[in-house]
Amino acid sequence: MSEMKISQQLEQLDEDDNVENRSERLPQLRSYVHRVRSSSSKSIGHMNTYIRSNNRRGSGRRSYQRLRFPVARYSRREMPLKGPFVSFMPGTPIVADRSTKQTIIYSKTEVYIIPPLINTYGNSYSIAELIASGDASLDRSGGPPVNPIHMKRFFQRQSLTGPNIPMINSKQGGFKGGVRTNSGSFLISKPYETRPNIDSKYESEEKEDEKESSQEQEQEQENKYRPPSNVNNYYYKKPRNRYEASNSNSFEIEGNNRPHQTTTQTSTSRGMNTTTNGVEIHLTLYIDIIYPYGRSNKAIISANYSFPGPLIEAYEGDTLVIRVINLLDVPTTMHWHGIYQTNTPDMDGAVGITQCAIPPKNEMIYKFIAEPAGTTWYHGHLLEQYTDGLYGPIIIRQRHEPNQDKYDSEQTLMVADWYNLQAHTQLLPWYLNPNNTDGNEPSPDAIVVNGKFTQALSISLSKSSRILFRIINTAAFSMYNVSIDGLPLHIIALDQMATLPYTVNCFYINVAQRVLFYIDLSELNSEYTASGTLSTSAVYIRFQAMLSMYPVDIVNYIPPYEKQRYPYPTFFNPLYLAILSFNDTNSIPSYSASETTPALQNTVTPIDTNILAARPFYQNTNEIPKATYYLSLVIAFQTSANGINYAYLNNVTYSSDANYMHMRPAPRRGITSDEYAPLLYQMVTKPNNLNIPSPRIESGSLLPTIQSDGYGHYLVPYQAVVDIYLNNTDDGEHPFHLHGHKFWIIATSDYPDAEFLYAGDYIQRDTISIPASGWAKIRYVADKPGAWFFHCHIEWHMSAGLALAFITSPQQLLAEGYTISSDEQKLCQALRKFNKKHNSE
Repeated sequence: MSEMKISQQLEQLDEDDNVENRSERLPQLRSYVHRVRSSSSKSIGHMNTYIRSNNRRGSGRRSYQRLRFPVARYSRREMPLKGPFVSFMPGTPIVADRSTKQTIIYSKTEVYIIPPLINTYGNSYSIAELIASGDASLDRSGGPPVNPIHMKRFFQRQSLTGPNIPMINSKQGGFKGGVRTNSGSFLISKPYETRPNIDSKYESEEKEDEKESSQEQEQEQENKYRPPSNVNNYYYKKPRNRYEASNSNSFEIEGNNRPHQTTTQTSTSRGMNTTTNGVEIHLTLYIDIIYPYGRSNKAIISANYSFPGPLIEAYEGDTLVIRVINLLDVPTTMHWHGIYQTNTPDMDGAVGITQCAIPPKNEMIYKFIAEPAGTTWYHGHLLEQYTDGLYGPIIIRQRHEPNQDKYDSEQTLMVADWYNLQAHTQLLPWYLNPNNTDGNEPSPDAIVVNGKFTQALSISLSKSSRILFRIINTAAFSMYNVSIDGLPLHIIALDQMATLPYTVNCFYINVAQRVLFYIDLSELNSEYTASGTLSTSAVYIRFQAMLSMYPVDIVNYIPPYEKQRYPYPTFFNPLYLAILSFNDTNSIPSYSASETTPALQNTVTPIDTNILAARPFYQNTNEIPKATYYLSLVIAFQTSANGINYAYLNNVTYSSDANYMHMRPAPRRGITSDEYAPLLYQMVTKPNNLNIPSPRIESGSLLPTIQSDGYGHYLVPYQAVVDIYLNNTDDGEHPFHLHGHKFWIIATSDYPDAEFLYAGDYIQRDTISIPASGWAKIRYVADKPGAWFFHCHIEWHMSAGLALAFITSPQQLLAEGYTISSDEQKLCQALRKFNKKHNSE
């Protein structure tokens, strides 16, 4: 067959290729291999791959070692993508087998399989994994992955012969035994440098054409941030020997230190199989739009083209290095909820507080210690983006997990509101509007758990009878009651604090809170067993939205901005049903969800949302410190002079140009509302001119009271032990989150006796639910200098100003050597450049 005909056929295949469940905006990662023997149902060809090395050429750039790999071709009918082939790259036609590390590239009719790369230590890596990280390329220049439409020219058509060609495994697919390749232990150059400048480019071995048009330059910038094939890849770096010569420009990949990969739906691993302490974990998150539901035109803002985003997993004490690349048309940022950020206050991800926003086609590298241990999540912290799907789970493990003998497998369930309309551009303008005279929040249209609608999420448990559930409330508004039919729930962690097992029949969870519990199928109520009247092979997991928190009769309410949509409900269904199947056939319950569930023995119903009666797993060996400072905060909603209903803390509605909340003029002196100078930077540049009074004695407390500048910024001394009394004058419950800290919950109006019953051993959380028309008292230690956001985690309320910022000791921040890095400055410059261009159009 002539070269022209082959080329024409490939182009036609490329045009005909259809990747399911993909938006037109997703990168078209379409790749095809030239057929070697068209008459054969199986054939082998080879491809070139370029691995980044540390050997420098005369120009000073690192070279790329060329490796040749065999490629086996199958028909799609012979090799369906199931069984051992697990999606390593969600949403793309390139996948990898997690166990064998083989890379699979598939078209509409054919499947191509590439063996793993194995280094001198015996660690194996999928080619897709290396391409995704930027450490490998199919392009001889060794730059970023080439435009996928041209990838086919890097696959060679000639056959491979000789004793080194592996045998094809016709039963399971792929190659028998893999291919061992010595590539110098992959001592590759570090690909995770921050490149925030919107004008920066990747290096290339070929000289760029100086006469390239501006349109081509913009396309190059676009391609620079094209996500590679595998967007869920991890890398690990062993800590160097303290006497070893340091080379900051290289690191060693250690495959056996990889945490067991779990998913938010079907994980069955108890923990990670590794014994190495303090590894460095690298992960890249691409922030872009997807359309995950075929019949919906609602765009989801996602991390790595999945909803929710990929799991981030580490051991406590590991270093996370997370490269966030913004492919949206608007700025973004990422907050690591519940992470301490000790010595890294600029990594917290709060726009206007700790950093400038990441403009489109730019990136930021977040590097911080994974602590404290426990279950948490990451989410967007700008433009209500997490309401539209920008969130994912984080699990920070301990090598000896508390209560680990109580369960054999685990599941992570992220429950959230679903809105048919976009949060920032459609719902927020309706909410913050004089026509919304009652200040009613946008009402959710449905509930989703792990991105699935009610009765679409099924969890099969054929090989495990003791299961740990990690429940994360990622909603923008809703609070839920959680239960499982016929089973007691043994709570063993609240937020990131381990507890002694505390057995309940159900519990409430407010926005941003996390609750961990295990179940034991041997405790299933007898009415659900074979001898019972409700004999069944599956039961319902129930998420019941708390109706009293909504300002309207949400079950029968249609918002004025709403249009009827299919298949999403016109009327809100407050009961979400997931299915827990006791076998591997995804059985469904044989009883109706409306039937009365039998009462459970030896369980309690928590008397408060925060579950204060649960006891810490580790008792406070040292006494909880006594408060040295005090702050009283009044929560209120009021109609302002412009007719809009805003939220207030001590009569101040928080706003910032950086957060796109323009509600007040910028102060003339002190802390300014500067889009390009976050609070943390101002603490460094003018530590003595923030215009915030020092704490002083006031009526109502014997302790010095923390003072503010009147704009929501409170000055806190270093190592202060602060009691905060939150008085909620609103008739709704509010979940408040403090960035960078845990706090002790002393008591609430729902459980005032907790202050005396548990003195010296209070529960610690990072998000507290303040009762409606009630109060809460918390205590925290201000042991981290920096700027820390404290806000209601109901997204609409934060956008309405229900927030403040604690400014903790600028002098201590300087004493510890914090400076604004050049990368951070360049990011702010890139944002200014983007805004200037955007505002002029």
